[in-house]
Amino acid sequence: MYIEPFGVERWLSKYETVVDYNLTSTSIMPLSINELLEITGEDKDQVKEDIFSLKLSYGVIEGHSDYLTGVASLYHSLQKEQIISTNGGVGASYLTMVTVIEPGDHVVAILPAYQQIYSVPESIGAKIDYLFLEKSPSGYVLDMNKLAALVTPKTKAIVFNNPNNPTGDVIADEYLEQMVEIAKENNSYLICDEAYRGLTHNIGFSTSVADLYEKGISLGSMSKAFAMAGVRLGWIATRDETFMQNANIHRDYTMITTGSIDEYIAALALKHKDEVQQRNIEITQSRATLFKQWLDSEPKLSYAPFKGGTVALPYFDSTLSSEEFCAKVIEEKSVLLMPGFVFGLDKCFRMGYARESEEKTIAGLNRISDFLAKLKQ
Repeated sequence: MYIEPFGVERWLSKYETVVDYNLTSTSIMPLSINELLEITGEDKDQVKEDIFSLKLSYGVIEGHSDYLTGVASLYHSLQKEQIISTNGGVGASYLTMVTVIEPGDHVVAILPAYQQIYSVPESIGAKIDYLFLEKSPSGYVLDMNKLAALVTPKTKAIVFNNPNNPTGDVIADEYLEQMVEIAKENNSYLICDEAYRGLTHNIGFSTSVADLYEKGISLGSMSKAFAMAGVRLGWIATRDETFMQNANIHRDYTMITTGSIDEYIAALALKHKDEVQQRNIEITQSRATLFKQWLDSEPKLSYAPFKGGTVALPYFDSTLSSEEFCAKVIEEKSVLLMPGFVFGLDKCFRMGYARESEEKTIAGLNRISDFLAKLKQ
């Protein structure tokens, strides 16, 4: 089965280990177990004993109850029985797509977005119609009239991610509700990669499609909002019973179970989700402020406001393509950026502002400023 090369991952694999500064990472400064215990106030000796005494078996096939309960608490209307534990957010997305999508299905994909949510359906044999968010001075806009024109009773699913990667935009609730109505009218699934949910600026956890719509499917992860990519855990959340049954059948063939140690640590973080989120949102907000100040000081860059997540999409003024621009920044300044071409865009690059320390972030930004100062338009 042919599938398009994953543009983001290929670029990262090529460059992320050879640069001084990675300013395109979508993660937050990762938690250590020691820091997690300090934040949560859990007894370190007891946690150590719990982990060291765990049997390295398959564990609970459908997912440990404490982990599933913790994930369900992130939604307003879901119970633990409506959560599927997966190997990371990518596992949640892949499992969802192979469960829902069949050859010949029609899918509407809202771009730019994380490539997995549209390249996997395409590889299965779906017909994809693409609708790009439109850049505006106030943010990115989803044209609902265009969406309604693309979605028909033959549309199996609408796929998108919110908060958005790579723009950092967040779809407002009234637009989400309109999307739900369009999906309902056509009996289509509404599948949303919500890996950055929990990081909406000044709000935290924004509205989920799983709470709004019976056929809404939320794809989540411990990697972003919880700064725990190393536990390799994600989830699918939905109220659609038929999908749940079918997804669990596919799950048996693709993963069987997730790790007991990973689920123990994740359940601990979810038990104290408010404290963990407070730590992560403070990092995200402070870095976002720093990043906006830097962007505003650069005359060769423009951007639409970014409202959530850990990334933004600055546009540059130059004859260089996005690939050429980012390759030169790597070669001359040893700073990693993500070129817009991997998202089907040009004259822009994705920046992540929450992964590095403030000191390293400033140092990396200074190198880019030096590059921009010498850049011919």
